[in-house]
Amino acid sequence: MGDYSALAQTPGFVRVISSQLLARFPFGMMTLGFVMHIEEMHDSYAIAGIALGAETIGAAISGPLLGRLLGPLGVRRVILTSAVIGAIAIALIGIFYMPPALVVFLALIVGLTSPPIQSAVRTLYPILVDKKLLNAVYSLDATAQELIWVVGPVLAAFGAATWGTGPVVVAMGVVQILGALWFASNPEVGSLKIPKSTGKMGKVLKSRLVLTNVIIGFLMVGSFSGVEVGAVAVADKAVAGLVLAALSVGSILGGLLLGNRAKTKWALTKFLSIIAAGYLLYLVNPSDPLWMAISFFIAGLGVAPAFAVLAATVANNIKMNDTAEAYGWINTGQLMGYSAGAAMAGIAIDVVAPTAAMSVSMVFGIAAVIVALITVSITPVFGKTKADK
Repeated sequence: MGDYSALAQTPGFVRVISSQLLARFPFGMMTLGFVMHIEEMHDSYAIAGIALGAETIGAAISGPLLGRLLGPLGVRRVILTSAVIGAIAIALIGIFYMPPALVVFLALIVGLTSPPIQSAVRTLYPILVDKKLLNAVYSLDATAQELIWVVGPVLAAFGAATWGTGPVVVAMGVVQILGALWFASNPEVGSLKIPKSTGKMGKVLKSRLVLTNVIIGFLMVGSFSGVEVGAVAVADKAVAGLVLAALSVGSILGGLLLGNRAKTKWALTKFLSIIAAGYLLYLVNPSDPLWMAISFFIAGLGVAPAFAVLAATVANNIKMNDTAEAYGWINTGQLMGYSAGAAMAGIAIDVVAPTAAMSVSMVFGIAAVIVALITVSITPVFGKTKADK
């Protein structure tokens, strides 16, 4: 834990990581918040699902684009402009009843204007902290991200039950603006100057490292969506929530205990193997919710550390003027993986059986391990290899 103590003592670090956590928090509430509110307004899960799909598509498109614009337009300008436009769209959905087509359009706008907080902060970390602490900072960042997905849905559900779904959606927009303002007001963010990229849009994908991380992110997150869909199909909603919480708790624990141990080029393969092993353990007793929770907890131990490796390898090996766009593409890959995994898991449930959704997760998880094994020669050791540029 010595590295985490050193991070806490780094000037500005606690303020930066706390503000970016608040700025990204609405996205932990968004899936459940939008589904509950749109279904309540239109009595249709189909419309809610289409709106969520539109938001995901928008975010997948905007990630690399807004990340690339952080350099020429400035970090504060891009983040604050996108946050305000997105928050207005969120608030309109929460306040007014409107035709389904308009709801879907506004959801698309929310995705297209997703503030590139993650790209900005992960570009800032190597400047803010000592290079020997990068393992720890990206592990802590990935662990903090898990808190968003654990606490966010709980607050959305509690708020909807207490005040209604509309106020919850409006609150998401308010928190987005407040978080973006806090993050952008940090002097470390204000002084962040990202050099303008000299290559064409997408050129960063020619880096084998970035492309590998996009593919692995696609497969890894695709496996998670299979777990989510499968848990809901196999168990009742309350139990499914506890099962998914076990995955997140495992990820938080893994991030704190294992994430800082990523010292070799085999680190990513090791963490992905932990995830796949947890999925395989599920097969021992697939109908037992307790065993499901235990196996998902084990799988979770590798999640935050794996995310930390993906982030840190980019920071250590890609030129600064390309890192924000690179993180945007990696996020796009993860969003596409989530959608693909959920769709395939849903088909498996309808065609085969509820437990078949986990087969999708296992295929995605094992495929991620295989890709990591094949490309291990270009998975750098933290802070020790030459840049893959």
